[in-house]
Formats: sequence, C-alpha cells, structure tokens
Amino acid sequence: MAEIPLFPLKTVLLPGNTLGLKIFEPRYVDMIANCMRENGVFGVVLIHKGEESFVDADIHSVGTTAMVNDWEHRVDGLLGITALGIERFEILSTHTQSDGLTFADIKVLDESRSLGIPEQFQYMLELLDHIGAQEGRIRDDNQGFSEILYQLIYLLPLETTLKQRLLEIPECNDRAVILHAELIRLGVIQYIKPEASGE
Repeated sequence: MAEIPLFPLKTVLLPGNTLGLKIFEPRYVDMIANCMRENGVFGVVLIHKGEESFVDADIHSVGTTAMVNDWEHRVDGLLGITALGIERFEILSTHTQSDGLTFADIKVLDESRSLGIPEQFQYMLELLDHIGAQEGRIRDDNQGFSEILYQLIYLLPLETTLKQRLLEIPECNDRAVILHAELIRLGVIQYIKPEASGE
C-alpha cells in the first residue's frame, strides 16, 4: 500500500500511454513540482460526477499511476506536461488537504504479463500496426498482449466510460473479449480482417 496525490480528470490514462496536460491550479502546480523534484508519481482517476476544478468531485476507484515524462513552459504562461501511465491501482481511502489536493492510499493491481496473443485476437495486433502506421507510431516488438491492448484502447475512438471499464477489468483476456465486442459493434473488424488476410 502507498499514498499518492490524485489528479481527477475527465479522461482515462492507460498504462504505457501518455497524456498531455495543462497545469494551472495552484494545488496541481505544487503537486507536479513535487513529483518532478522527487521523481514521484501521482494518480490519474476518471471523474464520475463533477468537474475537474471541484474539490469534492466524485471519482472512480480504479486509476493509473503516472509520472512526468516531459514538461514545458507554454506561451500562454501555463505549465505543460506529458504524463506517462505506469500501472493500475485501486483507491482504498482518501483524504483532502486544506489546499484542495486529495491524497489516496492505494493498492497497485497486478497485471497479466502474458507475451502471447491468443489466435482469435491476433487481428488486434494487425489493427494496432495499421493505426500506428497512419499516425507514424512504431510499435515495440517486445510488447506483451496487455500493452498491445492498452495501446489499441488508447488509439481507438472509444467512449470514456468504456475505456474506464476496460481499465478496471483484471484479466487481459477478459479485457480483449470486451474490446472485441466493441470492435464488432463499430464495424472495425470487418474493415481490417480482409486487408490483413490479403483477400
């Protein structure tokens, strides 16, 4: 168990992926400064009800730890950072400081590290390569199935609530089943499979 500061947002950060943020509220400027100084982490959690500026926003209990991967002083005077998602966590309890910054006692959630991709989901790798090629992204050949899924979830135009649901699923294969069903609904599988098979 560990204690980390929380950054509630209207978006979902996934392990192994990045998120660009503009920091302007004093509580978060201080939080980011401390994380950069101490090479620490913070937790990105999706807001269930409320706004990002609310101190008492209702948040989901599963989020992703993050570290500052890059930063810049923007021309508008704000601090811009790139947050890199590290691992999933579950909130056990929270407390809020006088400045409005919330801290949480968390439990890091185990992640399936299977390197192999089940045959029925092999097309997901081909789909990721297809989307990555369009965006100029190069996939790491050493990525396991969970990393591939997270990248695909990150790149696809999925609803935020679905991304949160996929983040919360403990097992990699179960996550793939839900994503598979959504890809069928979106018609993505019919689009990619003939191209992948060379028909």
